[in-house]
Amino acid sequence: MQDKLLLAPSMGCCDLFNFAHQVSYIDERADFLHIDIKDGNYVRTYSIGPDFIAALAPHVKTPMDAHLMVKHPQGIIEDCACAGATYITPHTDCIESDAFVTINKIISLGCKAGVALNPATPLEQIRYYLPLLSKVTLMIVDAGYAGQNVITQVYGKICTLRKWREDLHLDFLIEADGSMNKDVYRPLYEAGADVVVLGPPALWNKDPDIKKAWSIMHSEIDSALSGAIRQ
Repeated sequence: MQDKLLLAPSMGCCDLFNFAHQVSYIDERADFLHIDIKDGNYVRTYSIGPDFIAALAPHVKTPMDAHLMVKHPQGIIEDCACAGATYITPHTDCIESDAFVTINKIISLGCKAGVALNPATPLEQIRYYLPLLSKVTLMIVDAGYAGQNVITQVYGKICTLRKWREDLHLDFLIEADGSMNKDVYRPLYEAGADVVVLGPPALWNKDPDIKKAWSIMHSEIDSALSGAIRQ
């Protein structure tokens, strides 16, 4: 679907003491702004909420993706839409009993619907509502635990999902999220990923200066993808 990896920096990682500058710099270069919303229940940590999206909305032009790592996403979908999210992406295991209702609600609010799957979640769980989706996020680590090694079995899931997309003539994006680093860009791209979510190891930890950090990250991706071929 893409001849390059699209970039989705996780905006909750921005330096609060240099926030406006980092947001402005990233907004000019990123393909998506990834917004992790965590409730301390579905995952162990808390993070930003829809108000963060609302604060960014007047100052950015890049589409924002609300990644809902929350136990009951139905309760904040409308808030995310009103705040300015372009994509809203709940986890599949949190919408099992009302997946079609939830996805159709996201679409009815004028947003694009995504879903996120943890590594152990089978793809078959989403097959019947794939035609409604604009994006599928495959976690390459278990959600909510920092410092994990990438679960390489997910590469096979990406390959399968890409084949489904081709066979069914669909056009959703395939996104990879979790522990992103220079060693996984090539296998993710070759498996069929379109978008990668950039956290601290992929971007912010490269250098305190966001301009230098972005340059290092971009060089790593360019080097990793040199000569890479989609499977």
